[in-house]
Amino acid sequence: MFGLRSISSTVLLCLALPIGAAQVAEPPKPQLDLPVQYAAVAIGQSGPAAGKSFGLSIYIDVVSSDGEVEELAGTLKHKGQDGLVKALDNLKDKGRVAPTGSVGTGMRVIRIRPTKDGGQHIVLLTNRPITIRELWNGTRSRDYPFGIVILNVDKDGKGTGLFDPLCKMKFNKKNELEVERYGQRPFRLANVYRQK
Repeated sequence: MFGLRSISSTVLLCLALPIGAAQVAEPPKPQLDLPVQYAAVAIGQSGPAAGKSFGLSIYIDVVSSDGEVEELAGTLKHKGQDGLVKALDNLKDKGRVAPTGSVGTGMRVIRIRPTKDGGQHIVLLTNRPITIRELWNGTRSRDYPFGIVILNVDKDGKGTGLFDPLCKMKFNKKNELEVERYGQRPFRLANVYRQK
């Protein structure tokens, strides 16, 4: 359902659209009372997680400003993903993604774009914590320091999405954002609905 190209396009909307914003009309601001909370069921689509599911809560407190996102995109372009990881370390959490029964992980970048049908396209991005086990074992997963959550909801706050906990990103020579995931497919988010 969500291929590498669609994830790259979605994260590009999150990270790179403000660049050159002077030439492009600013899209309307999201009509959403914050804070807001969504619930979803995450379903594994490949590997050991295939067919397994768990509850996921998505909390959104603040939306990232265009200026902040433009600065982060510039950091990724000029300093690479290590530079972006450090820049995200200096930001406060704007929300949180938490599996049921877990404190979860703070999300450092949140973007919301209105859709034509009155719904919303929501992207949450963070630099994920690298575990001691990953460091100790020197696993390849250390090279995938970002986590991404994407929600597509209608005007009633219901919809679908994806959760990709291990990604890496870069701008290629054509100035296109490339997102590579660790593993074959992200978790599919089903039964997404706005709780409050």
